[in-house]
Amino acid sequence: QATVKSFYSSTLTYDSDKFFRIGNTYTYYYQAIDIVVNITGNYTLKSNCTMDTYGYLYNNSFDKTKLSLNQVKQDDDSGGNLQFQLTSVLHSGMRSILIVTTYSPNIRGPFSLIVSGPATVDFRIYPTAAKSSSTVTTTTTTSTTSSA
Repeated sequence: QATVKSFYSSTLTYDSDKFFRIGNTYTYYYQAIDIVVNITGNYTLKSNCTMDTYGYLYNNSFDKTKLSLNQVKQDDDSGGNLQFQLTSVLHSGMRSILIVTTYSPNIRGPFSLIVSGPATVDFRIYPTAAKSSSTVTTTTTTSTTSSA
């Protein structure tokens, strides 16, 4: 079966949303991204950047004041080189929200995502209380590779 890759790029900035992790009072910048799939299947979501990233995957909704609610998975370094990698079955018609943040507090910078699975995915900014002046640039490209 062919593996299809989808790519997304953006930046955590001063204007990005912020939250506190459970058990501490440090500020973490984050971006919440809807991962929209048209074909149910096993997908791998991996970060690719120079920051030490941390990823959370949620079903249905995300509330930064209730971090454990609807959380499916979280990961720090499974992708190697301080990158997160999450593998999960994503369902067509079900909302999946990826939270891209950093391992250490108060870190900002550019990041990219590579999502591999049975079909392309669409990336949409999850509606949060972000400042309306925030600018997000996304680039989506697709490549298909067949495994022998």
